[in-house]
Parts: sequence; structure tokens; C-alpha cells
Amino acid sequence: MGWAMRIIGGKLRGREVEAPRGLLSRPPLSIIREAVFDIIGEAIEGKTVLDLFAGSGSLGIEALSRGAGQVHFVDSARRCIEMLEHNTRNLDLGDHSRITRQDAVEFVRTWKGGAFDLVFIDPPFLSGKVGEVLSALAGTTLVSDRTLIVARVHWREQVSPPQDLHITRKRKFGDSLVLFIRRPRQGTCQ
Repeated sequence: MGWAMRIIGGKLRGREVEAPRGLLSRPPLSIIREAVFDIIGEAIEGKTVLDLFAGSGSLGIEALSRGAGQVHFVDSARRCIEMLEHNTRNLDLGDHSRITRQDAVEFVRTWKGGAFDLVFIDPPFLSGKVGEVLSALAGTTLVSDRTLIVARVHWREQVSPPQDLHITRKRKFGDSLVLFIRRPRQGTCQ
């Protein structure tokens, strides 16, 4: 079917997540996932998560393993959706996950629900999609001042969030640059 990686923390630690072979899905290495979740910490408990460009679902599944309440996975590739369905079924996560096959930017633009607590954005490198998603997020109900956005880009890719979103932290891992982005809380200066 594909190749496998291990979940690194939480109740599913050591279980495998399968990913499609080839460039369709490039899941973050375990060192990146571990660093991201070390920074997020226990704040993940019971939270709602959006995993855009989900691929195999490794970030969202890691969040569920560590106590997230619900994850909405979004990807436009049929093979990735099939892999997401396989992984969530295999790990018995169906009650805590929702899978949508749609372009991530279009999903953000058409979202009618409430805000997520955590949003992962992990598109193909040098695609410009992180900037497109961040622009689409401006003014939507998908993000509130409590939402943490975690985006992974190639370290050479320039990302300029819209005015209402600010990069609060950056971490470099090889070719990957992980950005932590927030909307400032009402009544505070940034």
C-alpha cells in the first residue's frame, strides 16, 4: 500500500501510520513532529484540529494520539484520502475524525463553521500554498485569537502572513522551516 512511520507520543505511541509512496505525501520527519508537539504541549488536550494538505494524516493522527478531541483532515488527492480513511479506520479514530476531499484553499474560503484550536498547513514545498491559505484565513471564522497555526515550508520559501496574523516562532529542521502563527488577542498590541 505505502510506507509506514510510527506515532511518537500519546496513547497510540508506536503504532504505524501508512503513507502513499512517492511525492504525493511527504510527512514530516519524527524529529519535526516531536518538536512541534513539544512546543504545543498539553494544550492539545480536547482541542479541535484542522489538518490541511493532510497527506497520510501524520500530524492530525499524532494530535489525536496526544488527546485532541476532533481532527478534520483535508486533502485534494484521491490516494491521500484513501490512505487517511485506511489509517483512521486501522487506528479506530473514526469517531474523532472527519475527512474531506477538497482543495485546502477552497475549503478555507467556504468554511461556515466555528474556529479550530489548532491548524496544520503542510503543502508541497515551494508551492506558495501556505501564503494562499494564510490570505484565505484572514477574516474567516476558521481562526480566532485562540487558534495556533503551524505551517511547514521550505526554508527558502518567503511567507508573509496578512496583517491580522503574526509569526510568533520559527524552527528550522534541514530543508523544513516550521512557523507558529497566531492572530493577536483582542486588546493587545503585537
